[in-house]
Amino acid sequence: MSRPPRLVACALVLILAGASARAAYAQQAGSASPRDECIACHTTLEPRYAAPVAAFADDVHRQRGFACVECHGGDPTAADQALAKAPATGFRGAPRGQVQIGVCARCHSDAAFMRRFAPRQRVDQAAEYAASVHGKRLAAGDTKVAICTSCHGAHGIRVASDAKSPVFPTNVAATCASCHADASHMAGYTRPDGSPLPTTQRTDYEKSVHFLALTRRNDLSAPTCNDCHGNHGAAPPGVDAVSNVCGTCHAVFAAKFATSKHAPVFEKACVECHGNHAVAKPSEALLGTDATTLCAACHTDAEDPGFVGAATMRADIDGLKTGIERAAALIEQARLSGMEVSQQELALGEARNHLVLARTEVHAFSVETLKPVIAEGQAIVTRVERAGREALAELRFRRRGLAVSLGVILLVVVALAIKIRRIDREVEMEMRHVP
Repeated sequence: MSRPPRLVACALVLILAGASARAAYAQQAGSASPRDECIACHTTLEPRYAAPVAAFADDVHRQRGFACVECHGGDPTAADQALAKAPATGFRGAPRGQVQIGVCARCHSDAAFMRRFAPRQRVDQAAEYAASVHGKRLAAGDTKVAICTSCHGAHGIRVASDAKSPVFPTNVAATCASCHADASHMAGYTRPDGSPLPTTQRTDYEKSVHFLALTRRNDLSAPTCNDCHGNHGAAPPGVDAVSNVCGTCHAVFAAKFATSKHAPVFEKACVECHGNHAVAKPSEALLGTDATTLCAACHTDAEDPGFVGAATMRADIDGLKTGIERAAALIEQARLSGMEVSQQELALGEARNHLVLARTEVHAFSVETLKPVIAEGQAIVTRVERAGREALAELRFRRRGLAVSLGVILLVVVALAIKIRRIDREVEMEMRHVP
């Protein structure tokens, strides 16, 4: 199949013009390129028609040398509006719906063409979109769903790595929320069970440990909407896919959970304990049999093995955590007293690693697999505590030795002073008896 004429024309223009970003603005830049009547006309119109021209100045397509005609069609050399927008020119105006998908895909689905501008960029966005919830609804006639410009913008499009782009990681939640947090826009959309689709996802997400990592710690690898739901192929994770979605980042936890007794019975997998959008920072407070713990929501019978296991695991982890804190206090006291404790500090780091491993092992929900990790951690803590006590005992011994030494020195000084005074008196008496 031959390349569409418009794409051939784009490629030729880019080659001949050296992909100059000024090609579309020849009159402002003093270039010899033909005058773009689209720009000339729209800059004189009312704000809603002039705004796209101003926004396009920073558009990534403009920076690559593309002009209005590439997306809107028409004849950019014709000053007369009727001639510029004549059907024969291919004028399509503002492409919407499936037409817009086709316009964007005309370049972005062509691997050979895209290799000239963004070699690493994927070219299956249109295919993914067609398989997404948005794409399927659009194909069914729903014009309220998101299309390309809903997320990327229309005339001020920036690369995804640009912090001002609406699809930059820190901006994705706000971009998705422009539709999904709008109750009137989302009215009528339902979950598979028929219940209304909620509109609190963004406010819930902003309470999560993921959002805090992304915005407070500037961790751009922290998940936002598209990391779990996809971007072009956006779809809500099904019940059987949630643990796989979480497992893309939390692989060890997912592997442990897959071996647990909860895996076959937790319909929502990770979500059962951690939630989905408002994922709180996990802690030991989630584990145990107190009324405030998650385990107590299901395990209330003291004879229930799950109840006993939850209580045992919580006690073991708390014991290791307390032991580490106690040992750390001893070592810090010794360090502040001037004792060499660097080896003990390294050992404490290893004990803390075992605490982290224990928290990970909890996802297998097995006391038997948790016990060895706790035992190894406790053994390290015991050695560190013993070393800490020995260091403090050595410190006390040194201090007693120093006190005794100072006492002996003081006695010698006093004795010498007395002796000197006695000698002085004897010399003085001898001098008196000299004739």
